[in-house]
Parts: sequence; C-alpha cells; structure tokens
Amino acid sequence: MIVLDTNVVAEPLRLKPDEVVIDWMNAQEPQTLYLTTINLAELLSGVLGMPAGKRRVALEQNLTRQIAKLFEGRVLSFDESAAEVFATVNAAAQRKGNTMSFADCAIAAIALARGFMIATRNVRDFRYTGLKILNPWA
Repeated sequence: MIVLDTNVVAEPLRLKPDEVVIDWMNAQEPQTLYLTTINLAELLSGVLGMPAGKRRVALEQNLTRQIAKLFEGRVLSFDESAAEVFATVNAAAQRKGNTMSFADCAIAAIALARGFMIATRNVRDFRYTGLKILNPWA
C-alpha cells in the first residue's frame, strides 16, 4: 500500500503535469493508493490561497468532487497510533539535527503506523523516517 505525498496528488491538477508521474499513477492498482487527511488539508489550503478566478474554482471542484470520489474509503486519518509514531520520528530527526515540517512528519507517521510506503518527489524530506520511499519522478 502506498500513501501519496501531496506533491504526487497535486501533479495531475497542474496545467502541464509531468507525464512520467501520470504514467506511474496510471500503472498503479487504484486500491493500493491512499491519501491522508493531512494531504487534503494541504491541497485545500493551497487552492483556497489562490486568487479568485476560474482556475481556483476548477481546482476546488476537482478536490471536493473528483479526489474525494477517487480515494473514497482510502483517506487515512491522523489517529493515536500515528501520534505515537509522529513523536518517535520527530524526536529521531531532531537528534540527527534535522527538522521535518509538521505535515511531512504527520504523513510519514500515518504511513508508518499502517506499514505503508510513501510516494513523493521530496525524497530528502522523508529520509530519516524509516519509510520505504518511491519517487514517481525518477
């Protein structure tokens, strides 16, 4: 099972998405791909921060309709087990002199708590988490 980082989920929504990523996503079994509530928050925040206009409206509709429909039953929440993993991962990163954003650490914790891997462009952000990392851009 694979948790998609926000940059992977956002790629198909770009004006000119990277075909390598689109091909990678299309090659995956849909039931193996998951989002987190953290991804949704990041995506919605990004869209709502855009200037008002047709592009913002279209993206907002895509998020609320298509993304929710595509990942129905496969949106993972930040729960108690993820909170415990978050604390461990965050502390380990700090001991190594690295910091992770709250969002990245939370996404990593959700994936780790369930034994999932992560697909991301930002491999470096997750290097100290213990996650198996896939880079759809590579």
